[in-house]
Amino acid sequence: MRVKIIGSAAGGGFPQWNCNYRLSRAARAGMPGVHSRTQSSIAASADGKGWVLFNASPDIRQQIGQAPELQPAADAPLRSTPIRAVVLTNADVDHVAGLLSLRERQPFAIYASAQVLATLEANSIFNVLDPSIVPRRLLAPTEEVAIRGADGHPTGV
Repeated sequence: MRVKIIGSAAGGGFPQWNCNYRLSRAARAGMPGVHSRTQSSIAASADGKGWVLFNASPDIRQQIGQAPELQPAADAPLRSTPIRAVVLTNADVDHVAGLLSLRERQPFAIYASAQVLATLEANSIFNVLDPSIVPRRLLAPTEEVAIRGADGHPTGV
């Protein structure tokens, strides 16, 4: 199992847009040892080819851009992705807003609790993720679940 931290900052990233703390100023100035960070998210893969994201932060485009493993392979079709599923740990904006950047009709599955799935259903903006392409699947908190891609094949995660 490979696990890659693709974001490790709190909501808003680091530095936050409105923070004037000395470390935020140092990050903006490019001070050595003080690095900007994107909002929290991890990616996991059993085979290094198909990936499962845990949360989809608003920084997802940047995170994919910085992680070659999450980008289309050189020999892949014109439109493709190695992302097979996204597991949402909650419905915080910092964990679901990135789904909107993944709306380009590429198949992947969303896994979440009943409450999180209800939140997505109640917010029409998430209708850009066509359920026939991006199925939503229940992640029961007390059950072991094999995460599968949109095609139903197990990811090994």
